[in-house]
Amino acid sequence: MTDRTVNLPLIARQAEVVPTSIDTEAREIDIVWTTGAVVQRVTWDWEEGRVEYDEELVVDQGSIRLARLNGGAPFLNSHRSWGLESVIGTVIEGSVKVERGQGTARIRLTSAPDAADVVHRILEKTVRHVSVGYKVHRYDITKKDGQRQLWRAVDWEPYEISAVAMPADAGAHIRAEGGDAKAPPLNPCVLTRQDLSAADAASMKGRAMSDKTKVAGGTETDPEVKTEVRNDPAPVQDTKAQVEAERTRSLTITQLVRQHGLDAAFGEKLIADGTSLDAARSQILDQLAERAPKVGASEISPAQARGDGATEVKYRDAMSLALMHRHDPKANPINEDAREFRGYSLVELARHSLERRGISTRGMSKMELAGAAFEMRSAGYHTNSDFPSILANVANKTLRTAYETTARTFTVWARRTTIVDFKQVARNQLGGAPDLLKVNEAGEIKYGTMGEKKEVYALVSYGRIMGISRQAIINDDMDAFTRIPAAFGAAAADLESDLVYANLTGTVTMSDGVALFHASHGNLAGSGTAIDETNLAAAYRAMGAQKGIEGRLIRVLPQYVIVPPGKRSVEARKQVTATTPASTADVNTFASRLTVVEEPRLIPAAGNDPWFLAADYNRTDTVEYAYLEGNDGVYTETRMGFERDGMEIKARHDFASKAIDWLGLYKNPGAA
Repeated sequence: MTDRTVNLPLIARQAEVVPTSIDTEAREIDIVWTTGAVVQRVTWDWEEGRVEYDEELVVDQGSIRLARLNGGAPFLNSHRSWGLESVIGTVIEGSVKVERGQGTARIRLTSAPDAADVVHRILEKTVRHVSVGYKVHRYDITKKDGQRQLWRAVDWEPYEISAVAMPADAGAHIRAEGGDAKAPPLNPCVLTRQDLSAADAASMKGRAMSDKTKVAGGTETDPEVKTEVRNDPAPVQDTKAQVEAERTRSLTITQLVRQHGLDAAFGEKLIADGTSLDAARSQILDQLAERAPKVGASEISPAQARGDGATEVKYRDAMSLALMHRHDPKANPINEDAREFRGYSLVELARHSLERRGISTRGMSKMELAGAAFEMRSAGYHTNSDFPSILANVANKTLRTAYETTARTFTVWARRTTIVDFKQVARNQLGGAPDLLKVNEAGEIKYGTMGEKKEVYALVSYGRIMGISRQAIINDDMDAFTRIPAAFGAAAADLESDLVYANLTGTVTMSDGVALFHASHGNLAGSGTAIDETNLAAAYRAMGAQKGIEGRLIRVLPQYVIVPPGKRSVEARKQVTATTPASTADVNTFASRLTVVEEPRLIPAAGNDPWFLAADYNRTDTVEYAYLEGNDGVYTETRMGFERDGMEIKARHDFASKAIDWLGLYKNPGAA
């Protein structure tokens, strides 16, 4: 058995919100921040080079330092620790528990205005993932023949918890604390290495740290192990691998300084100070920005902009706009920020995003470039400037644009609403007040009631998943994340029209057990006719004769005439268009009284073209369509592909439509 001390940065693991625990009024949620599950990771061994190993967190009171977390640790937005606005809540003091192999805690979310959007997404369960950052102070390492090493964290300390759009996956490695532009702060970690037989390794299972004692505040004493605390930005390595890494760092810094015409002394200082490659690139960009002529607030290229959330978004938006301009130049005019990426192929954009993160792409094939770009993490976590996020952003924009620009004719005559969940909702219609009755001298005033009826319906979820493969990047296939998502967006809009107009063309049964259009409802013409003065007058009379629940006239007249394209459309427009008549017999009596709505979905598969009248939905209920609250229209989510190499974009749409009342609707089956 050997002990060795190395310096390690903050590590991350996926955690989860307990959905049933969300208290929207108190703005509090419960989370399970660890189960100690074994995950696969990658590191560099001082003898073997790149090593894949399994990490297991020992979850018991003796192995976890809880003082920091239980003392009110911050709840952050996507592990951002460089600004106060990133704090969106706090761990409630004393709520942290470790029992039955799980670590749990309760989070109180802030009510600050600048965090309202993120907090709202958490409370409505749109954001459901969290991630915990922790430091390991001691690993026990065992090795069974032919298997990966098992690194058991027997002394570790959770530091903070974050809400994240996509949690670090099980293979995610180490995240730099405080941003990617500086070398990550490190903490000393003792590695206790022992090569065991399979039987010995099995007997180690469940063994917690027994060779040291804990004291208040989470510190430890261990007289038998000498820990060496260093300020180096990398683990201690007195090996050939360390020498090779240092040679690469020095050579790369020297080449970058020479390539950009900077002072050689500047590069020598970076090398002497032990500056990491990522931090050196950042400082070189800062030097170039200072040397460039200042022409205003946007003199720094978005490709150079790094270090905080705003500049990361600027980089993502610039690259996204360049791709959108390539897809549709007229609808997406280029700006100065995006001009830098104009003409780049997808592979070139992938290379740019990788190298901006300090990842060398020298010698990579196109397939390797595409794979690395899809798998890229910023020191262990997704960021807005990752290449997959840029592709997802473009796909989402084209999908939303297509959805919003696809014609939906029902929006003018049907009523829009939102529903908070997927439970059935009842739309009640109250009748008018009862008639007042004459009261004779010394007579009794009688009680009256208001009539009521209701229609019930619920939201339905619709969705599909589209994939973007590495091959699409190599082939520079713009259709994969522009035209295909646009087709999905248009399909979502078409789905809404299908569902709304199905109320008019389908067999819809109302709460009284009778079809929406029926003679007993007084809203169906006795026979099909053309749209002319006589038959419009008959329709007006039928709607004007409608009575409410209490049996009194509702005094609602039509405002829209809804027709399929073709003969019915021509007839309707002639009746509502004002003309200069030669005599009173030629007066167009319905001019400017009706709005024509033309919809192809009303064309029947066989038979005559029907036509419909609808009243103003603000005067009486007609047809209603609904979205899930907070998700108006189509909604997208992105994840790295599992079944395929690449990424997957899920389009989800929560929508429903229902005829609420028949009194404001009228149907004529039409004539040849």
